[in-house]
Amino acid sequence: MKLCAENGILCEAYSPIAHGEALKNRVIAETAAKYNVEPAQLCVRYFLQLGMVALPKTANPEHMKSNADVDFVISDSDMDLLKNLEKIKDYGEYSFFPVFSGK
Repeated sequence: MKLCAENGILCEAYSPIAHGEALKNRVIAETAAKYNVEPAQLCVRYFLQLGMVALPKTANPEHMKSNADVDFVISDSDMDLLKNLEKIKDYGEYSFFPVFSGK
């Protein structure tokens, strides 16, 4: 991300909700509750605060509306907490994607 920023390249958060796997994370859920938002909203806001474009995929109109309602700021300490979460090890059926498999 630093290299992209230094070169004027805007990065996209590919699947900012990690194909739903991030929604299963207890820390994400607890942090979202602290801001009175849904975990998906916290994930989208997190990437926006990192300076990235976040494009969550959903066909559900209510989820689309909720995902766009990110008018809050995650504190520096909570950003640090989220940055240091244990990496997701299994993305289920999506684990074959290179971005998730580490290949």
